Amino acid sequence: MACATLATEPVQSGAEPELFKPVMPTIPESVSRPSNWPTNIPATLSKHVLSSILEKPGAPLEPVDEDGNPLVENTEGKRGENTSSHVMLADYKEVSPANATGSRETSIDDIPGMKSIDMAQVVARVGPEVVLAGDLMTPAASEWLNKVSPGLQEEQVAELRLKIYQQVIGQHLETLLVYVDACRMIPEENLPEIREKVNEAFDQEQLPRMVQAAGVGSVREYEQLLRSQGQSLERMRKMFFERALAQEWMQQNANTSGEIPHAEMIAWYQNHLDEYEFQAKVKFEQMTVKVNQKQPRNQAWNRLAAMGNDVLNGRSFSEVAKESSEGPTASKGGLYEWTTQGSLVSEVIDNAIFSLPVGELSAILDDQQSLHIVRVLERSDAGRTPFVEAQVAIRMELRRQQQENTRKEYLDRLKNRTPIWTVFDDKQKNTRLAENPSMTR
Repeated sequence: MACATLATEPVQSGAEPELFKPVMPTIPESVSRPSNWPTNIPATLSKHVLSSILEKPGAPLEPVDEDGNPLVENTEGKRGENTSSHVMLADYKEVSPANATGSRETSIDDIPGMKSIDMAQVVARVGPEVVLAGDLMTPAASEWLNKVSPGLQEEQVAELRLKIYQQVIGQHLETLLVYVDACRMIPEENLPEIREKVNEAFDQEQLPRMVQAAGVGSVREYEQLLRSQGQSLERMRKMFFERALAQEWMQQNANTSGEIPHAEMIAWYQNHLDEYEFQAKVKFEQMTVKVNQKQPRNQAWNRLAAMGNDVLNGRSFSEVAKESSEGPTASKGGLYEWTTQGSLVSEVIDNAIFSLPVGELSAILDDQQSLHIVRVLERSDAGRTPFVEAQVAIRMELRRQQQENTRKEYLDRLKNRTPIWTVFDDKQKNTRLAENPSMTR
C-alpha cells in the first residue's frame, strides 16, 4: 500500500471521549494445578490477533452476520446498509463440520473454556472501543487450549485463558490505538480505496500462505476449519486490514529519514570500544595419543613419533589423524576450527598454537594425560575493528534506536489522550475494590 494513498487532513477540534469508569473485576487467584497442567503459553499464540474495533470509531454498535452483512432491517423488512459501525456478534454459535471430510458437527461451545458468554467478556477498552475475549482467542490459541484442557477443572481453564489474554493484549492495544488514530486522520472518502487494495493483497498473498500453513487443500476447507474454531474468513480479512493500516500509519508517524551525523557515529564508537575488541584466534590440526596403564608413556611417545614422521615423509596430516589419532576430532582429520586464545583445557596446546609459525609441525607436547602434535593452519591476532569498517553497522543501530524512540513518543502521545483500561490493570487494587464495595461509593 503506497503511502501516497494515506493523505491526511487536520483533526477537527473537539472533546475527547469521556473517561469511562468500569467496575473493576476481580482477577481470580491461582488454583492448585495437576502435575501435567501447562505453565507456559506458546509464543506463536500472540500472532494474528483479531479486533472488534469499529470501522468508524465512536459510532453506534450494530450487529452483523458472519459475512459482515448488517442484521438491521430496513423499512421494507430486508437487510440493508446503514450508517452505523458494525461489529461481529460475540455471543454467536457457529456450527460446521469438525473437519473437511468428517460428518460430526461441532460449535464453539464444544471447545473447553470457549463458551459464547466467555467470548463476550470485555477484557479491555481503548477510548470508546472495546476488546472482547473472543478478539484475543485466535484460532491457534483455541486449538492449543483444546489440546491441553482435557482433565482440567473449569477454573483452571479460565486461568489459562487469562494467561493467553495477558500475553497478546499488549500488542493488540497498540495496534488498536494506531488504527483508531488512522481512522480519525485519513479522509473518510479515501478509506474504501485503501481497503480494496489491502483486501486484494490479502486474497492474493496472505490467504494462500494461511491455507498452506493450516495443512488444508483449499480456501473452502480453510474456512470450514476457521468456523469450527469459532472464527471466520471475513474476520481474518478484517484483522489483516486493521494490522496493515496500523503498520502503514505507524511508519508515517514514526518516520526518521534524516541523516545520522558523522560525529554521533564516532561518539557511539568511542563509547562502545569494548564491543569492537576481538581476541586472537587460530585454526589448527592435532594428533593425540593417550597415556594410561595399557599404553605407558614411552610406548605412547614412540607411537606418536611414528605418526609425526609419516606426516614429515609426505602423508596427509588428516589421513594419519583419522587412522591413528585418539583425539576428540580424529574423525575430522584432527581439525579444530577457529579457536580463541585461552579457550582450550590444555594450557600446553593453547600456548603452542599461539606461538608456533603457521604451517610448521610442533614437537611432541606433553600435558601429563596425553601426548600431542599440532600444526597451525591459520591465525588471526587480537585487535579492534576500525571505525571505517564498523560505521555501516553503527549507522544502522543508531537508525534503529531513533526509529524506536520516535515510535515510542508517538504511542505515548496516543496513550496520553486516549483512555485505556484492561482487566489486568492494578490487580491488587481490583481485588481490594471487590472485597470492599464501600470503596467504590
